[in-house]
This record gives sequence, C-alpha cells and structure tokens, in this order.
Amino acid sequence: MENILEEAQKNTQEAFAMLRQTRAVTAWDLQGAQVHLVGSLACGLYYGSHDLDLHVYTDPFDMSAGFAAMGIIAKQKGFKRLTCTNLLGAPDGCVEWHAWFDDAQGKEWTLDIMHIVRGSRYDGFFERQAQTIKDMLTDDARAAILHIKKALPPQPHTGGIWIYAAVLRDGIRTPQEFAAWYAKQDKNRILEWPLKK
Repeated sequence: MENILEEAQKNTQEAFAMLRQTRAVTAWDLQGAQVHLVGSLACGLYYGSHDLDLHVYTDPFDMSAGFAAMGIIAKQKGFKRLTCTNLLGAPDGCVEWHAWFDDAQGKEWTLDIMHIVRGSRYDGFFERQAQTIKDMLTDDARAAILHIKKALPPQPHTGGIWIYAAVLRDGIRTPQEFAAWYAKQDKNRILEWPLKK
C-alpha cells in the first residue's frame, strides 16, 4: 500500500504544480470570483488523470469575467487551446471552460472550469460532494480507489465519481470488480451520489 500512496502523493504534487503554472486561481481571483477546487484533487484521491477541476462563482454572474480570466490563463506557458460552452439556459446553469496545456515534459493536461450561477442546480453541489467523500474515506477504501485508478487506461476517461461510488457505496475493491460493475452503469447521467439536491 505504501507504494501506491507514495505514487499518488508525487502525482498530486505534480498536479498542483501544473495548476500553479496555469495561473487559473489567480486569474479568477482578479475578477472577484470565488474559486473552489473540486474533483479528485479536492477529495485527496488524485492519481494521474492530468485533469484539473475548478468551480468558480461571481455574484452577480458576469460572463465578461470569464473571458477576462481565461485570457490571462491563455497567456501562460504551455497553453495549447481553449473551448467555451454556454449552458446558462440548461439545468447546469453555467458556462463551461476547458483549456489544454503541456507541461515541461510534454504531457497534456486539461483544465476544466465551470463558472456557475449562484442559486442554480449545482451551486456548491460538487464542493459538498468532495467533502462528503473525504469524510467517508478509510485507508482501505483509499488504497482500493488508487489501485483501480492506476489500472484504468487513460482513454476513454472514467470519471472518478464512479470509482468512489463503486468502492465507498458498493464495496468494490479490485480493478476487475470495478470493470464488471462499471459496465452495468448508466454513464449518460451525472452521478449525484452521495448527495441529492
């Protein structure tokens, strides 16, 4: 178990270094936004997805703040490309930004930023989800999650929330068990476990 924990710690440090390289937190801070780390880094369960997730809030919602922040991000070392999707009219109630970067070793990273409308369906949801998952973790569950993550192929990407539900809710412990469990899941939905809004 020590090996997998050491590998995860090293990879986590690499992920935080990449987040600093993008200057994403600073870029949104300059717009007066509240910035929250979500996903595997927030849960303390990052292994090596090269995927960085932030949820940001401006109150009132300000579309131009997103363009200003992403303009700063696009000037940073390693920047490759950027997409923006307006989901303000959808149940998501957000603008979805994705930026791609290369690190010094040429590995590609994805920066996923959701600019969420206060009071909308997912306002604070994933932040609470991350904290709940952290509170549920045991040493055994953490090791199982990291082993499953290590065994998964990089493509197609498997969202960490599926692994957390499999291990923490349904008692899955091995990559083989997870593969069989995951094959039965409806992947065309957002898994809101362990919270409902």
